[in-house]
This record gives sequence, C-alpha cells and structure tokens, in this order.
Amino acid sequence: MRKSFIALGVFAFVLFAMSAYARPVPSKALEQRLKNGPEIIGILHFGLNTYTDKEWGYGNANAQLFAPEKFDAEKIVDACKAGGIGGLVVVAKHHDGFCLWPTKTTSYNISRSPFRSGKGDFVREMCEACRKGGIKFGVYISPWDRNNADYASEKYVHTYHEQIKELLGGDYGEIFEMWFDGANGGTGWYGGADENRIIPKDYYRFGEIFQFVRELQPMITIFDGGRPDSDFRWPGNERGLLDANSRATTLAPCEEGYRKQLNTGTAEGSCFLVCEADFPLRRGWFYHESERGTTKNSAYLTKLYLSSVGNGGTMNIGIAPNKEGVIVEEDIRALRGFKIMKEAMFSKEATNAGEEFNVVTLEEDLSAGEQVDEWAIIADGKGILWGESIGRKRIRLLKEPVAAKNIELVIKKHGGNLQQVTFRRYFADPSLVAAILEASTTSGETDTAKWMTKGKAED
Repeated sequence: MRKSFIALGVFAFVLFAMSAYARPVPSKALEQRLKNGPEIIGILHFGLNTYTDKEWGYGNANAQLFAPEKFDAEKIVDACKAGGIGGLVVVAKHHDGFCLWPTKTTSYNISRSPFRSGKGDFVREMCEACRKGGIKFGVYISPWDRNNADYASEKYVHTYHEQIKELLGGDYGEIFEMWFDGANGGTGWYGGADENRIIPKDYYRFGEIFQFVRELQPMITIFDGGRPDSDFRWPGNERGLLDANSRATTLAPCEEGYRKQLNTGTAEGSCFLVCEADFPLRRGWFYHESERGTTKNSAYLTKLYLSSVGNGGTMNIGIAPNKEGVIVEEDIRALRGFKIMKEAMFSKEATNAGEEFNVVTLEEDLSAGEQVDEWAIIADGKGILWGESIGRKRIRLLKEPVAAKNIELVIKKHGGNLQQVTFRRYFADPSLVAAILEASTTSGETDTAKWMTKGKAED
C-alpha cells in the first residue's frame, strides 16, 4: 500500500492499494457518447398499439386506425427538452410489424394509413424535429414481426436487415443510438397464419447486423442485442433501478453468470457495457387512457435519476403520445418539474473550505476503464460517504448538510492504472433533498409544487 496525490477536486487526495489486472474500456463511439452525449434519453412508443389499447400488438390491426389528428413532432421534442432529455429513440416498428415510415420492405406501413393522406413519414418528422430542437435522434426497429408472413424464414431476415439499412443508410441523417431487445418468436398473425412460430438461435444474425450498422453509422452506440460488442446493456428491470455500486464492467453475455450480474456488473468482467436504465413514464410503454394518473411525479423521476445516472448508468424515460399524437399535460408537467429539481440540485457549487454541502458527484476518467474499487469521503476526519465503484458518475445526497475544513476523497483500492477522478460538492435546499429522498410513485405532485412554481417564475 502507498499514498499518492492526483488532481481530483477541492481538498482531495488518494490512498490506495493496487490490484493489477487489465480492465475493459469503452468503444470509441461509447467513449465519445459518455464525454459529450446525453445522460438522459427518452424512448418514444407510438403506433397502432396506441389505438388498440395494447402493449404488444398481434400484427392484425388495420393500418387505417393510425390517425393522429393533432400530431406535431416539434411539440413532442419540446416536451422532451423541457424534461432535460437530450436524445430520443423513436420506436419505428414494434412487435406488431407496423412501420412508421414508408418502407419498401412491407405494405404494412404508414402509407396505408390516413396519416398525411397516406404520404406521411412519422419517423422523418420526428428526426427533423429532433435536429431542429437540438437533441439526438435514434431508432428502434423490432426484430420480431407478428404481421409478416415470412417471419421465422430466411426471407424475413433479409427483410429485417433491409429495414435497418433504410433508416441508417443516410436518408435520416446521423443516428446516435440503435435499440434492440429480446422480445421475439411466439404467437402472431403472420399474414393470416395465426400461429406460434419459434426461431432458432442467432436467427437475426446480429453479428452481421452490428457490422453493417457501424459501417453505416460509425459513431452510433448500440443497446443490448445480447452481444459483447454492444455499448449498453439492459439492467434486468424496467424500473430505472441500478445497484449503488453498479459497474459498466461486466461478464460477456455468453459467459456463465452474466444474467445474475446484469444490474451490478463485476470488476473481473471482460466487457464494458453501460447499464441503460429504461422505464416508462406511465405504467405502460404505450399510452392507455385507463392509466391516467399513473405518471411518475417529478420528485420520483429525480430519485430515479440518482438511481440510474447517479449509479454509473444512463437514464431512459419511456414517452407515450395519446391517440391524437399529443403528450398529455400530466406527463409534460412531470418532465418539466424533473428538470427543474435536477438542475436545482447542482445550482450552487461549494468550492471553499467550510462551505456547507449536501450533494456530491464523482466522475472517473474511463480511458483505462473503471479502475476504482473502493472509495470514501472523509470530512474533518469522519467518514460521511463510501462505496466501491465510481465509473462514469456517482451522485450522492446527504440527509443533513456538512461543513468541514478538510475534505478528502480516499481511493482505498483500484485496478492498478488509476486515472483522474473528479470530485465536486454542491449545496441544495434541504427541503428539495428531502423531497427527492422520500419520493415514491404514489407521493403525488405536492412534494414538487414549490419547485414547479419556482420554474414558472424563472421562465
């Protein structure tokens, strides 16, 4: 064991024991995303499911149902920006197979709907609105297709690959993230067959997909797909929750034990896959009128921000327009209040000795991977915070403010190639901190009324 000093922030030093083994590092695209990209994104679910009141459509709904009379892509983007969302993944095709762009690969697409008199392109309108609004644009194209008669055959695999190429080939500009998930194979309409179809392992040929996706979009990041060459992994829940010591360092998806450490990762892992903590703003991913009143309140969204971004991951909020193509007011209000509360946490940085603080952020230079294995913050000789990993970011709130002359960040253990760790302190209104720490999905907006009022006064 030895002592070393490193540029970390105010009144900070490092005390560490080294354990020598190489740590995996992020891909070049992910490294740039972590440095400059959004830490909060959204995923937009809208389609025939919105009109049939389903989460997973069967593939037999009439395309004529899709008729959002008040849809305005710029207003949706504005609502997302008001919530601090910096990138939006648009569900261009869900499991029902209905494509929200005029694809050449299937007739089951938006051109068969009344939208824009059959000449519309929902994906393009969202893409253009994102660029105009200054947020990143991404897509999700479901591998499973419960409408396509060729599903489970080699012909459908070609169709699916072509759908991806249509959206990533340049006509829709730069794509910051491509989403994949594990929902595939089962019952479906399948062109009228109305049967159960099971697909073989590696049916979609994701290795081939990843290769051409990155050729078409060199700086794209990829979510899941169950592959070690992804950039993001699913954390094992759709509640936005990560373990306090969750790591991007993880076993490879093909390794035994991978699923057991989905949420936590492991310092001995061979892959660098950041947890993307996804959850719907409402109870379901698509809009359902029966779920009115289930929107997560602003304080709880801020608590989920601490659980996701504050535990080394990214935050992905499910956004769902209604049948008119509009984000309803309760959702807009919750998102807007979330941004106000989040920004209020970091509005006053404490940079001098003796200044009160109750919010702490830690960030690790990831050029050598996640090196920190154990850390503590000492205030005037007393430990006030501690943990294992740091990685991209840790955010910690203190129930009571602390004022100390000497603040030390102690790195007790690391992987042997420690890079710079940035340590910052902030003072937030104690009533805000209490509202966030005590928030629940059932606490309502009363806890955040003060901060909503504050935000309106500053507009």
